[in-house]
Amino acid sequence: MSIFPTRLRPDVFPPPARDEEGLPRPCLGLEEAAAAEPRDWPQAAAFAIERAGAQADERPVLFVTTRDFARERGRLSPRGLLGLGVQRLMLVRAEREGEALWALEEALKSGAVKGAVATVEAPPFVATRRLDFAAREGRASGVLLRASGAGDLSAARRRWRVLSLPGAPHPYDPKAPGAARLRAELVRRRDGPLGAWDLEQDHETHRLRLAAGLADHGLVQGRRAHAA
Repeated sequence: MSIFPTRLRPDVFPPPARDEEGLPRPCLGLEEAAAAEPRDWPQAAAFAIERAGAQADERPVLFVTTRDFARERGRLSPRGLLGLGVQRLMLVRAEREGEALWALEEALKSGAVKGAVATVEAPPFVATRRLDFAAREGRASGVLLRASGAGDLSAARRRWRVLSLPGAPHPYDPKAPGAARLRAELVRRRDGPLGAWDLEQDHETHRLRLAAGLADHGLVQGRRAHAA
């Protein structure tokens, strides 16, 4: 699995709503990121890793997956990880989802990582509560990465829906691919309004930023999120 696919969906997306607050910073606690559709999985993975690694300290990021999940979805691309500025990443492969959740919890509460991501299908509500507590105890950011959206109960403080966007125009060659883009939709939140942000990969800072030319179109509809 590469972090971004070489070909992005050509769909035409409606403009996002305004958000005067800007993209919320990753919290010390648990978030969820889900692909809007199976083909949006690489964008969801990139977004989740970005959220987990946002803290400016030297601790590494942990990525946990199961053998079946990796077989179906593929592996992370080292080049894609470097493009996101990830230089210290620990990989853990578990046999079953329960073991992956246990590894995520232990890593988060240890304080040894600044963030951790685990690929999951259907985490129990009790497990998500434990993960949120563990992340706050270890002063880390935990992200549950899901291949598709879900309406089940979760203790995650934010729930994101991620989809691909057509790439940005290349600044020097109109025939060459430009920066990869994605849309992150905040569909559930405890502490403020919902919204959606168009983001693109910044090859200078190796981070995701508001898409060039769209920074004044960030979002917010004034809606309040339901409690997670």
